Amino acid sequence: MGSILRQTGPGCSVASLKARNTQLLLVWLDLGALGYVPTVTVGERWVMAMDEAAFAELTQAFSSAALDPSQWRPAMSKLADALGAVGCALELSDLTSGEAVIDNTAQLDGDLARLYEDRIFAINPRIRRAVPLRLGAIADDASLVDRDDPANGEFFDWLSRTPYYYLIGGKILAQEGAVGFLTANFSQAHGMATAEHHKVFAALTPHLINTMSAARAITRRSLRGEALTLEALGTERAFAFLSADGRLVEASVGFEVLLRAQDTLRLRQGELTADRPGERRIVETFLAAAVGRRSPLSPPAPIRLRGTQGVRGLVLRAAPLAPRHDAYDIFRPAALLTLTDLDQPHRVRRGDLESLFGLTEREAEIAARLVEGATLERIAAALEISEHTVRQHLKSVFGKVGVTRQAELVAVVSRLA
Repeated sequence: MGSILRQTGPGCSVASLKARNTQLLLVWLDLGALGYVPTVTVGERWVMAMDEAAFAELTQAFSSAALDPSQWRPAMSKLADALGAVGCALELSDLTSGEAVIDNTAQLDGDLARLYEDRIFAINPRIRRAVPLRLGAIADDASLVDRDDPANGEFFDWLSRTPYYYLIGGKILAQEGAVGFLTANFSQAHGMATAEHHKVFAALTPHLINTMSAARAITRRSLRGEALTLEALGTERAFAFLSADGRLVEASVGFEVLLRAQDTLRLRQGELTADRPGERRIVETFLAAAVGRRSPLSPPAPIRLRGTQGVRGLVLRAAPLAPRHDAYDIFRPAALLTLTDLDQPHRVRRGDLESLFGLTEREAEIAARLVEGATLERIAAALEISEHTVRQHLKSVFGKVGVTRQAELVAVVSRLA
């Protein structure tokens, strides 16, 4: 179980969680498990008349997915209704393991779905062009497909038999070898995405990136995350909840440990603040955006704080949970925070590498040190062998793990941590 962080002097200390906050958070999580998502009525022209209140409702629906992945589908249905789309899809893929998650609110019939899995997925031109896009990029068929290329004929023949023909989407995940996109799909009669659709995705995608990053940080880094429970507060995953007034109301054990171990962030009267005067305004602006004091059209971008101890510093991210003023506000957090220490050593278990991939003890040691950030020169010096010998061991490691480059090895092994 996590505990409330509160100030007991000039610095920050940790005290036990009050029973009332435990009960309130439990009730709030139970509501999420029951599928509670505030509803909003939208019409066909909603996207043309979007205001901040309507957009906040939409981002709140997606923010719920950071805590419970089952909420992606109702949020996507809300977005499809707003855009006049046939449906929306969440497509996530681990480029290293080949694992994929595809959830579409507009389902295909069995034959078309099987054909896509067996054949069309491998030749889909949209995928080939979308994977290299930068995080946050927005794309539609104008940039993803060449309709005059005869090599795409089979794909378009299949597409013409589906309920959706055109799409627009944003890249919402590019992390540790995993990529993800959220798309809206339109019928052939509807036509391609409009400039208004692009505006919606441009505003929404930064929120979706925050949601996806938070979901992966607070759970076991499965592709889509998993439902958050109170037990997660007792883990080393560093996350916390903010109230509507910007105060820390609950934090995981991992967040508490990390907060105590560094000199970059501290807690003053329940509020996070930077230790360095020059970074305090940055933190204040970030937290204000996280709890919705600023426009919902301006989501909080991640910030990096340097402090005095670490070289790389801390990264603070937030997923606003967009609380509304209703009876549930007494226990609904306003934002979810995650904290990453860029200077924290990345420790790889050597035994796992030996048992999972059949590496020898020496191969496992070299692979682990490489993933932990050591250069080949430093590995050779530490093990008292030549760099040539290190490279020979790595060739054997590559073959056993099924990779061809150091970057691929790092991506695979990092997922075991």
